[in-house]
Amino acid sequence: MQSPNPNIYHGDYLDLDYRTPSLPLFDSPGGSLAGPSQARDGIQRLPLLQSKDWDSDFEDDETNPTCIHYDIEWKLQLKKGRLSKLAEITEEDLTLAPSAYWDRFLSAELAKMVASKVPSPEHEPVETIVVVSVDKRSERNLRKQFPGLSIKWKAIEDKIQAWSPFFCEGHKLRLDICFVYKAINQVTQLASAGGRQSRRGATGRQFAARDRLLAEQEDTSGSRPVWNDVYEVFHCTGVPCVNAGFYCWRDPVSKKHFKLDTSLLNKLVDYAEEGGLLRNHDHVPETIRERIFRQDQENLERKQLKRKRTDSLPPINISVSCPGSHDEAQRDLPIGAHTTSSGASVGFRRRAADIVIPMPIDRAGIAYCEWLCGRVESDYWEAGFRQAHRITMEACFDLKYIYQVQDVAFFTEKGVALGIALSYIGDIPVWADTLKS
Repeated sequence: MQSPNPNIYHGDYLDLDYRTPSLPLFDSPGGSLAGPSQARDGIQRLPLLQSKDWDSDFEDDETNPTCIHYDIEWKLQLKKGRLSKLAEITEEDLTLAPSAYWDRFLSAELAKMVASKVPSPEHEPVETIVVVSVDKRSERNLRKQFPGLSIKWKAIEDKIQAWSPFFCEGHKLRLDICFVYKAINQVTQLASAGGRQSRRGATGRQFAARDRLLAEQEDTSGSRPVWNDVYEVFHCTGVPCVNAGFYCWRDPVSKKHFKLDTSLLNKLVDYAEEGGLLRNHDHVPETIRERIFRQDQENLERKQLKRKRTDSLPPINISVSCPGSHDEAQRDLPIGAHTTSSGASVGFRRRAADIVIPMPIDRAGIAYCEWLCGRVESDYWEAGFRQAHRITMEACFDLKYIYQVQDVAFFTEKGVALGIALSYIGDIPVWADTLKS
């Protein structure tokens, strides 16, 4: 065996080169792309391609990639009380960096989607939410929120670049982007066709705002919005159901009508907006049906419990006395009865246990107040009814309890006019009867 040359251990031969060796380059349709690098810690890292390094015809090797790949799922949402999803698009296996992809493709796609889905110029971008994630349990998502469309992409791309080793190990990188738009000016009133008087009261203003939004969305997109179609499907005509004017789901098996509150209607709208078929009552998915049944059972149990509590109370006797027997009438007055200046007592003869209000307690108070306001034209009277309603809500009183106790002084001592207080208490059974018709 030939012995090594001893001269190689002297002079410059012992000066080792510790510099990082240059990486080989390869040819591609997009020019020269740097291949994967090997860090000093031995972890493989891949580059995130910018516009200057990217070509639309470039196809990477799936088994041995030379750059980072990721997916984007972006949504367009309209903020009108609650968030309503208007569009959801998924872009898979992207190699162009997010900032460059936004400049070259996504911003134009968003503008096109906004033009077809969101009424303008009454709506504007309010915020953009970006979430960066990797399907590795030990890593937490990066969530960023930006005003309007002013997205700072550097932090997003730095996180993707930091997760390059996970991509090399076979993990998926993902960007979820949510573009949120809202109305610039809230529409509060709209005159009806033919020059008729505009709708009065809060409920009328809500219907007017809804009509305006419907018209704008139809003019912009050329089609009716999903939520309006859903509401029409479940609008109850009242035959044979008692929920006329509200929304019901008719069980195709039992034919029973189940009243739908706002939370259930929102679930149905979300289901339809996500592509679910919802043209009639038979199309309601099983998950929402189970929720309807469960809510109906809970409402029934609450009514039974309330009925037991009400039946356990002693009956209220209402009497009207003449001025000549004032002292005797005072002894027989029911709780909350009002005595006029002439000495006559005023009360109500309907039993509270006979009043049936088929809706949640808090919503019943709101609906009753709107009904009262809809029966008057005087702003003073309307303000009085709303004051009485506010006092009732602040004390967390049920309408049936208000009628049962009939404490007129409870309202008048807080500044409510006597006539308003008497009407607010006495008209409760009248309003409850309208719910049956």
